Amino acid sequence: MNSAFSTRLRKLRAVVTRFDVTSNQAKWSTLKDLTNCQLPTTRSLTEYADLLQFIQAFPPDQRTYTAAERELARIEKFLRTAGGASSKVFVNSGLPHTPYVSKFSHDACDWLLQDPDVRVRLDHVVDPEFDLNKVLAITLPTLERSETTSGFDNTELLHTLEVPAGREVHFLVEELDKLDHEPRIKDLLFDGLGLYLRMDPRSKRFSRYYNRIPTPTPFIHDRILKDFDHRELLDRPLGKPVLLDDRAKQGITQVVKRAMLVTDRETDPTTYLDERSLRLYDLERGVSVAIYGMVPARQLPLESYVGYTLFKNGIPAAYGGAWIFGQRADFGINIFEAFRGGESGYMLCQLLRVYRQVFHVERFEIEPYQFGLDNPDGIATGAFWFYHRYGFRPTDPKLLALSEVEFKKKLLRKDHRTSSRILLRFTESNMALTLSTIDQPGVYDIADQVKAMIRKRYKGRRAVAESACVKDFLARTGRAVDREPNSEQVLKEVALWAMATDQRNVGKLGLLLGMIRSKPVDLYGYQELLLRYFAE
Repeated sequence: MNSAFSTRLRKLRAVVTRFDVTSNQAKWSTLKDLTNCQLPTTRSLTEYADLLQFIQAFPPDQRTYTAAERELARIEKFLRTAGGASSKVFVNSGLPHTPYVSKFSHDACDWLLQDPDVRVRLDHVVDPEFDLNKVLAITLPTLERSETTSGFDNTELLHTLEVPAGREVHFLVEELDKLDHEPRIKDLLFDGLGLYLRMDPRSKRFSRYYNRIPTPTPFIHDRILKDFDHRELLDRPLGKPVLLDDRAKQGITQVVKRAMLVTDRETDPTTYLDERSLRLYDLERGVSVAIYGMVPARQLPLESYVGYTLFKNGIPAAYGGAWIFGQRADFGINIFEAFRGGESGYMLCQLLRVYRQVFHVERFEIEPYQFGLDNPDGIATGAFWFYHRYGFRPTDPKLLALSEVEFKKKLLRKDHRTSSRILLRFTESNMALTLSTIDQPGVYDIADQVKAMIRKRYKGRRAVAESACVKDFLARTGRAVDREPNSEQVLKEVALWAMATDQRNVGKLGLLLGMIRSKPVDLYGYQELLLRYFAE
């Protein structure tokens, strides 16, 4: 690597998260010097691009923001014209015009094949669980199924079926589209084929660095905000979501989905995003938060899995979701690597603020992985204390007492470091942020009641239990329910819940009936009904 570039890159890395006058001047002057350096064809180019993106998310002034934008444009042109973009060094880097090789679900692949800014083809197959003959025997037209019994290997079978070279993924996705009515079977079969895709961008927009939502002007930072009143922020009125037409929703959806695919990630809410549920909130300090639910066929029983993407100056900076059920929610946050060292705590609290005020959640829980279980980085960075700082506490009484002892040590000695042994002990329970006293069961409590009821009343015969509970529920409500497939599934879940709790209150039965109708199509209306149900 060019020694001048290497020297200046280290200098930029040293000051990028500092916002004093000297550091800000160093950012500007170092960027100026870097513009005269030859760009490398090594991983250092990705590091440089990440630093530039951090500056775009946290610019100290407009001129530094513009300089970072120009340098990203230089990198984009370099990769577009230099011929080095296809280097194995840049595979899955997220740099413009560089390739990706990865494995995704059927629906994510289906969406990718419709994205005009990327070309998708089969790269290789790894450890397939299912033979292609057996899979296609389920989906092919009956007149062609005999081909699957002729002893062909996968390549011979595709050739016999006259699948054009380069169109194998298109063919397989379209075949398994036929099983959309059985999504779990479709997923199982497609995943079992072991397909790894190669994605070659057709545009700079299919990259980490040019995938963003429009923002009028960047927010200029005078510092990285570390110390703030997190409870005041959670209580601060949220305001109304941005008014979005269909075109704007489609644009945000595209950015949300690409943000996952170009970082080799996938979550259910992004893959199965229901545009009808998409909302965008513009907040302070250049933060915007998009929240979204899932299409009816992919929704969870009773609770709502609501995903989010947090943008910083229009750039996707964090993703995750919350599993919401009335005033309770399990929560998870993931900050993209390029933005770690920024305003992580502030971003966390802005997300909690959105979920709290939109859905009226008063208790958030996080699982131990978030702060160290099977996550060495979480232990090494003391992630437990990150969440503790913003009000999360162990749900286990013994671990709560231990955390209080350990916290007192930290207050008495600023240099005190909690041992990895104790940090690992903390991962034996969830952590929870409780904002007010609530008395409401969780989904797992209801599930336990339902299982006990099926075991005791129906001797473990689940199909019989479902049928009997639905019949009883409809009789109690005196109402018919539209037996559309998505509503039918919710009807079974609600009927089991009603029977397990022996619900006979007419008002509450009416609310349960409303939930059956609203859950598949109205994320926000369903949550309102849940809140009313538990409040009455």
